[in-house]
Amino acid sequence: MSKRIFTVLIVLLLSAVVLAACGGGQATTAPEPTKAPEATKAPEPTKAPEPTKAPEPTKAPEPTKAPEPEAKLGMTPDNPLTVLFVPSGEVEQILGGAEKLDAALAKRGVYTKSSVSTSYAAAIEAICSGQADIAWLAPLSYVLAHDKCGADVILGAIRFGSATYNGQILANVDSGINTLADLKGKRFAFTDPASTSGYLYPSALMLDNGINPKTDLAEAVFAGGHTSAAIAVYQGTVDAAATYVDARNSLVDRFPDIMEKTKVIATTADIPNDTISIRPNLDPEVVDAFKKAMLDIVSTDEGKQIVYEIYEWDGIAESNDALFEPVRQAAVGLGIELSNWKGVSVNYQVGMVTDLGGIDDKSFNQTAWKGVLDAMKKLPVDGVFLESQQQTDYEKNLNEFISQGKDLIITVGFLLGDATRQAAEANPDQKFAIVDYPSEAPNIRGLLFNVAEPSFLAGYLAAGMSETGVVCTYGGINIPPVVEFMKAYQKGVEYYNAQKGADVTLLGWDNETQDGAFTGNFESTDDGRRFAENFFDEGCDVIFPVAGPVGLGSAAAAKDRGLMMIGVDTDQYVSAPEFGEVFVSSVLKNMDKAVYDTIKSLTRGAFKGGESYIGTLANGGVGLAPFHDYEDRVPDDLKAELEEITNMIASGELSVQ
Repeated sequence: MSKRIFTVLIVLLLSAVVLAACGGGQATTAPEPTKAPEATKAPEPTKAPEPTKAPEPTKAPEPTKAPEPEAKLGMTPDNPLTVLFVPSGEVEQILGGAEKLDAALAKRGVYTKSSVSTSYAAAIEAICSGQADIAWLAPLSYVLAHDKCGADVILGAIRFGSATYNGQILANVDSGINTLADLKGKRFAFTDPASTSGYLYPSALMLDNGINPKTDLAEAVFAGGHTSAAIAVYQGTVDAAATYVDARNSLVDRFPDIMEKTKVIATTADIPNDTISIRPNLDPEVVDAFKKAMLDIVSTDEGKQIVYEIYEWDGIAESNDALFEPVRQAAVGLGIELSNWKGVSVNYQVGMVTDLGGIDDKSFNQTAWKGVLDAMKKLPVDGVFLESQQQTDYEKNLNEFISQGKDLIITVGFLLGDATRQAAEANPDQKFAIVDYPSEAPNIRGLLFNVAEPSFLAGYLAAGMSETGVVCTYGGINIPPVVEFMKAYQKGVEYYNAQKGADVTLLGWDNETQDGAFTGNFESTDDGRRFAENFFDEGCDVIFPVAGPVGLGSAAAAKDRGLMMIGVDTDQYVSAPEFGEVFVSSVLKNMDKAVYDTIKSLTRGAFKGGESYIGTLANGGVGLAPFHDYEDRVPDDLKAELEEITNMIASGELSVQ
């Protein structure tokens, strides 16, 4: 039915309803007209279902792009090569030239970032650790870096038209120094322990001319740089110094009369010129690019001026390691082991842990500390000590020095043996040395002394000096290093009796029973006085205490009674002068020499753990002290006999074991 017809029907129906409602008679309320039902809407025609689309074809994944290749080191401004210069001259001048060199290299497509190291050693460490890619190193510094980690030389300096140069000895004209022999007793400045012309070759030159730079100079210091050393001579801070030839040229503007106030008294053998060296494993392409750029730079007048400003070089040329063999030979001549030597400018740090008795015990602690003090005077060394008040302090003191990173820790005394061994095992890279205890780890050097040899002599001397025919001894603590003195002392007395047909008696120790008198400590002088007085009451007139500071109580008792004493460990006539009149002699355990030599080996790279030094009469590690006040009271024939016995022991002809 059309929409129009449907509408007409609706209108007609409504009209009929209205007419019916208007009929005659009483009107009644018409009922609500019945509403026509809402027309039913025709249902929406069902839409045909959308045709199913064929699935989109799966796209092949985008090919993974290869990462952009990282720019090679030194080939872009944001990835520069790290270059280090050593402080061999004026740092500001070096930096100024280095900045110009960075710019010149950048123009040639090689990017660098330059700085000056704090020391020669710092540059060596940087190139070996990879913190620096390239370093301008002095010959000895290069050799150290090469032998330590495989750093390699690529370029060498040309100065005054030569690939070699020389060191010089410079003296103040008012110093009275005209020859190398005149350096004895003078104040001297080296440049740096890792400087070839400022330390290595000048030291070798001195040795070749009979001057030991470690013992013959009144004072030796490290100035840090060649110009600093020259200025020290000019200003009279030192009498002479070692520099390269001629470090004074760069100082004339500041000190116009430096050539008149200083003079060159000697020059060294030829030295291979300074180097430009590379770290291990640096990309060969990068090395080649850097080398070509440098050679190109110094082919120009501008480039020559730049390298002259830095180090007064005239130019550069290709170099190789074989040229530096003479440097290695010179180092060996000075006892330097390059593979182990740090070549430091900053001093080596040494810590000493005392045994009970304190640093001023006038015995073994004090004597060992003297070795450290001697090293501090003659070597690039700083030393400190920690005192042990009780045995529980040993471990604490050791750990304190370990935490401080000391280059060497020295412990004094047999009682520290276990603590030292345990610390060494727990810290295998830490170096230790211990007095009176053998090496029990590869990083411990034992410092032992054949005290039986001088103690035998002391027994013979005591027997020869005794007027009562009774001598005596006692120990502090019953431990092997103490007993060793006492056993040999008895053998010396017995040897005297056998040689002289005498019958001198010994109190305080018996080799047959291996037993004797011990105070049980190394501190109580009251015990020392008490033991001595008991022995003196039994007729002893020459006492030999092996008890450190305890023995000073015995010295006081001997002084009161006018009797004699033989000191121990050190020359107690010197260390305890208040009792000098009682000391006939002392058994010397030259711990100061052993400690000094051990520290010296550290500074030369020759320190070896896992072995022990043994001091003997033959090597001067032990001995008898002078007779001092008793020089005229010891009979000449007894002196001669002691000298003969000393030679027999040293040669092995006479055994005291």
